[in-house]
Amino acid sequence: MTYRLNVTNKARDDITRNASWWAENHSLEEALKWHDAIYAQLDTLLSFPERHAVAPENDEFEYEIREKPIGVGPKPSYRAIFTIVDDEIRVLAVHRAAQDDVKPTDFD
Repeated sequence: MTYRLNVTNKARDDITRNASWWAENHSLEEALKWHDAIYAQLDTLLSFPERHAVAPENDEFEYEIREKPIGVGPKPSYRAIFTIVDDEIRVLAVHRAAQDDVKPTDFD
């Protein structure tokens, strides 16, 4: 199946917020590297998104949510929360892996 990627406004805001943190706590160069790496890794969802695990908080949702570990370095410290709707991969959020679990009320 051919999928299309939809990075929601919330997920884009998450990416921007995290890139800003990288800029403030590391460097602008590192922030840009992180930002570009995240979008490149999200693009990989287009091939076989079902290979990624169902998210631990999936049971709280009326639809299936999955997670993909993302980030820079050998141990990605972020996760992309996404769902698959027909031919669309909808990225709902990008959180640090250590953040609280997502809840259905976090999304429109």
